[in-house]
Amino acid sequence: MTTPEEIAEALRGCRHVLLLNHVSPDGDCLGSTLAMARALWRRGQAATVGSADGVPGIYRFLPGADCIRREVPTDATYDAVVFMECSTPDRAGALADRAASIPLCVNIDHHVSNAGYGQIVYYDASAAAVAELVYPIVRILSPALDRETATCLLCGLLTDTGSFRYTAVTERTLRIAADLVALGASPAEVHAEVYENRPVTALRLLGLALSRLQVSRDGRVAWTVVTQAMLGESGATMEESEGIVGTLRELGGVHVAVLFKEDPDGIRVSLRARDGVHANVIAEAFGGGGHAAAAGFTGRGSLDDVIGRTLEVIERELGTTAASERPWIGRASG
Repeated sequence: MTTPEEIAEALRGCRHVLLLNHVSPDGDCLGSTLAMARALWRRGQAATVGSADGVPGIYRFLPGADCIRREVPTDATYDAVVFMECSTPDRAGALADRAASIPLCVNIDHHVSNAGYGQIVYYDASAAAVAELVYPIVRILSPALDRETATCLLCGLLTDTGSFRYTAVTERTLRIAADLVALGASPAEVHAEVYENRPVTALRLLGLALSRLQVSRDGRVAWTVVTQAMLGESGATMEESEGIVGTLRELGGVHVAVLFKEDPDGIRVSLRARDGVHANVIAEAFGGGGHAAAAGFTGRGSLDDVIGRTLEVIERELGTTAASERPWIGRASG
């Protein structure tokens, strides 16, 4: 298995590194790519961070977030590309093609669905967040870790573990978090930025989404939608739907929570699971990926069709009656 020392050694010899986030980037992916970029910058190396979907507003507080690019210059030359939390290269979206000609490909992930691509693969499905895997690499590249880099990594840990609530959290997770706090990162500040700093439009959108909440007859599956009409009514942007699926997961007895988002490029589906259910298995049935607690994919077809097919897969996974009654048909966009 590849070690953090081997990855650090490979990156030390690079003049310019491209670090790619997955589509719809979360705090773990963004925080980890920024932490690695900052470590390389401190060494005097060039590093570019790319995110095809940009940076959601709640993560723009991260140090260096203003340097993240939606498009990568075509005339730039890179010695290595790091795919962060991308089960396959195409999870980087429109930026994946830009990486095709780069000689060294580094694949860092903790999702069980990872395809094992690249010359260097650092994969550990037991990690609660990819930030756990990036932390030792960054410490080797930049032993004198600064507060800003520690904040990026702490954001990754805190957001991908549900504020350290998920079963994937281990002693390693908490020891790394303690080290980051000792370096000046503040859990209270990160939590406040991500979860306590929402605009009124986001709360209006949450209210609309909850008003369309559906629950299976056995109570184990909960789902709702965010449509373009709902965005217009609330004045919110799609990125302000962040956190809605987590709210559904809080329902007592729910094993799988699903949010269906109507985007111009398809129906983006976010899944959250618990109690031994694997969200990634559901997402993989549609070409997506993730890990047991959280996964996602982009569905093709109408909103109602994607909802129906997703609930059928969940039904097979759980043995529930989630797809046996569909009161949402014909009014999902209402």
